[in-house]
Amino acid sequence: MLTILAHLKKTFVVLLLFVVATPCFGQIASTQFKQEVQIDSVLMYRDLAFQAAKDNNPAEAVAQIEKYVARTLDLSFIEHSSFSFISRSPEYIGLQEKYLPKFRWASIFYMYAGLIGFFIIFMFAIRRKKDMLASILLSLFLFIHSVFIIHVGLYTMNYTYYMPHTQAMSTVFSFLYGPLLYFYFKRIKTGYTFHWKDLMHLIPTLYLLVLFIPIYSLSESDKLRMMLGVGPYEQNPYGEQVAIGKMIILIVYAFLTLRLWQKTRENRTTIKTPLYLWQRNVVLFQGMYALIYCIYAILLLRDVRAGFVFNTQLILMSAMVLYVAYVAYANPKVLMGFHLERSFLKYKNSGLTSSYSVELKQQLLSLLEEQKIYRENNINLDTLAERLGTTRHSTSQIINEHFGMNFFELINNYRIQEAMNILKSDTAREKNIIDVAYEVGFNNKVTFNKSFKKINDVTPSQYLKALYA
Repeated sequence: MLTILAHLKKTFVVLLLFVVATPCFGQIASTQFKQEVQIDSVLMYRDLAFQAAKDNNPAEAVAQIEKYVARTLDLSFIEHSSFSFISRSPEYIGLQEKYLPKFRWASIFYMYAGLIGFFIIFMFAIRRKKDMLASILLSLFLFIHSVFIIHVGLYTMNYTYYMPHTQAMSTVFSFLYGPLLYFYFKRIKTGYTFHWKDLMHLIPTLYLLVLFIPIYSLSESDKLRMMLGVGPYEQNPYGEQVAIGKMIILIVYAFLTLRLWQKTRENRTTIKTPLYLWQRNVVLFQGMYALIYCIYAILLLRDVRAGFVFNTQLILMSAMVLYVAYVAYANPKVLMGFHLERSFLKYKNSGLTSSYSVELKQQLLSLLEEQKIYRENNINLDTLAERLGTTRHSTSQIINEHFGMNFFELINNYRIQEAMNILKSDTAREKNIIDVAYEVGFNNKVTFNKSFKKINDVTPSQYLKALYA
């Protein structure tokens, strides 16, 4: 009896193991079958591509090549020697243009501008700064610009297919262009300091980052599949949301920057100082970029080809980076907010009220533009303070705050402006350059030449020669 029970127990165990193991074996067999089918289909696409190329059927060959590449992620297959039969066909050439690395002058220009941007950021980091906050804001603005420009350069040359982790690498910065430039402008214009509430301006960017974390965490192969249009995400993930959000943010911050510019525009002078030109150009750039991007986004949302507008946007961004590089070389204190230290900090404890400051500024403009006191070759800060009926310190403060320069720069700017008007006049041929220098207030020709070249990049003689060439 015990022997019979033992045999029944063994039989039950064997049956139980069979029942449990059968689905596992079935699943393994199913997986193996699917893999075999997939391999067979890949080989089929390869053989069909070879056969179509041999039959001189480029359209069919290209279709099979794309199917093969989508399954294997092997872009080198496009250059297989078996496709020499169709190498000159428009379809095959178009395939190469679509996936293989290519040289484009426009892309090289974008890459160059982006690298220049990184170089300027490095220079900002090592150079002694008078305004750390302005430097950080401008550096961040240059950084996201440079990343985007380089990304586009790689994309237009098809190198992103060979570096899949570049997928959407600049998209997360899309909502930062407006805030960074606005706060930079606000800093250099008013000396603004950040508060905790200002972190609210980062909420759209944080939201975008949350959306893209799953995409950034994908493997290299999954990102390549996405680029090829066969991955778990679409090729341009959240494209509409990003376009609409960026358009709204650019419009809002361009408006804020323009409004700030209009409020403080009464501080400008008739002389276009480097500081005034830089601030004006920041406003112009933000407005133009917002306008061009809005046109691009609207065309994109309507599925209209927007290649020209997209390239216009890139050219504008690259030009901005190169312009910052030029100003950083020619007059870096303009970028670093030098007027903040010389005006906001130097005169922080000044007893000069804002209303009295504006009143003195108007008196100074009258002395310069109506009485032309700059023609007096012995004019100095003390004499000017006496004419204004105030102290030397207050006079210096007025010049720094309202004109963005020191006393000698202000006087020489007015002198050179009048000298240029004289040289343009009909009587210029009858006068020597030294006579013009004496007439506008300079004591000698050397100082006149030096000041003239500093403002116009040419000597008075070269300027006169160009006028009558």
